[in-house]
Amino acid sequence: MDQTHAPDSNASGPKLSVPFQLGFGIGQVGGSILANTPALILLFFMTDMLAIPPALAGLAVFIPKLWVIVFDPLMGRISDHTNSRWGRRRPYILAGALGCGVGFYFLFDVPAFDTVTERFIYMTVMFTMVSTAFSIFSVPYLAKAGELAPGYKDRTTIMAYRMAFQSIGILVGIGLIRYLVEWGGGGLAGYTFMGAVLSATCMITMLSPFFAARNGPTESVDTPQMPLREQIRTALDNKPYLVIAAAVTLYWIAASCVYAGLPYMFSYIILGSAGLFFDLAFYMTLAAFIAIPAWTWLAGRIGKKPTYYISTFAYCATVLSWLTAAPGQDFMVVLRGIFVGLTNTGMLMTAVAMLPDTIEYDRIKTGLRREGVFSGFWMAIEKAGNAMGALVVGLVLSIMGFVESTGGVPVEQTESALGGILIAFSAVPVVLMLAGLVILKAYNLDEDSLRRLRQDTDNTNP
Repeated sequence: MDQTHAPDSNASGPKLSVPFQLGFGIGQVGGSILANTPALILLFFMTDMLAIPPALAGLAVFIPKLWVIVFDPLMGRISDHTNSRWGRRRPYILAGALGCGVGFYFLFDVPAFDTVTERFIYMTVMFTMVSTAFSIFSVPYLAKAGELAPGYKDRTTIMAYRMAFQSIGILVGIGLIRYLVEWGGGGLAGYTFMGAVLSATCMITMLSPFFAARNGPTESVDTPQMPLREQIRTALDNKPYLVIAAAVTLYWIAASCVYAGLPYMFSYIILGSAGLFFDLAFYMTLAAFIAIPAWTWLAGRIGKKPTYYISTFAYCATVLSWLTAAPGQDFMVVLRGIFVGLTNTGMLMTAVAMLPDTIEYDRIKTGLRREGVFSGFWMAIEKAGNAMGALVVGLVLSIMGFVESTGGVPVEQTESALGGILIAFSAVPVVLMLAGLVILKAYNLDEDSLRRLRQDTDNTNP
């Protein structure tokens, strides 16, 4: 039964040109900033700039993510069922890019409210708006990447381009944060300046895939109007997707703990400068660039799942080494950043490359094209993980007695509070990562199994 007018996603098809992949992939710069900068700085911004208690600040990050957990799959369904002269995905890529650019600025341009409650409500509402705009962009953007890749190994290639631009986004959205705040005069004014620069960067780069895809393949797909509840039910039959999704959920929570805890490490443990913060991000990004071809080769050689295991163990060893961090160890800080870049690239690239394989598995089993639905759930997982990480860090800091402040001037913390920073930044992420590897043992989808499944399906439905 033919349920789509789209070409077989495993047909050889024309190869995507390098200029096209560059133009499409550059959207990940803005996507990386939207995903990583709030995860890195938003909790710290609220506790050390707005004097919002850490547990309440974590809640301000978590509540918007609860909304996008619901909205992301809906956004995927909406884009799956859109038919326009721009295709299924491009209209939302355009709208989301514009919304993200505007919303990100106002996230850090906070009015002078008198009470903690007012500041908490503003940050919660504004972050909800930014997160919604990011969903409108990111879900169709991820789904479009899966549609464009013509085969199993091509999916790894297109994701490698995105990883390269994601590294640039990390350098801009993480490495330049402290410099931008300083150049803007420090304090709240500095954060407003930082927000203005990054909002413009997000908007410009996120518009690129909209224009790059204008001459790309535009699918006309007749997707059955299956109720969302039924789509979710049948999607739950995709066991490989459920396994990788569960493992990656723990990855995102762990990675978010590291991101949210890093500003506290620099301000209270390492006592590092803006220059050291940039060096950490720069060498981490450089290492990620260097690692992409190596991880791509290794995944092609031994498979995506074993590559994920190797990179995760190496990442955990690196994160544990931060337990010995102290002031004056600039070389060790940069060295750890290099290993974080090397290992995190392998985890994220192979995880994202396995996603289209699980979508292909679903297409073969059901005959449906539901890239948007699965991509929507995937983005919800990423954002829920980021929210949970910030909430975990906020709760740990509150339990351990961390004291919030205003104006960005660190206050003296107790030994217990400093220990809480180390626990949230290092110990908790490693436990979560290792638990994810236990779950991933049940994942058994590779190129050969997809080929066999396709042949069996063709033989059953000649």
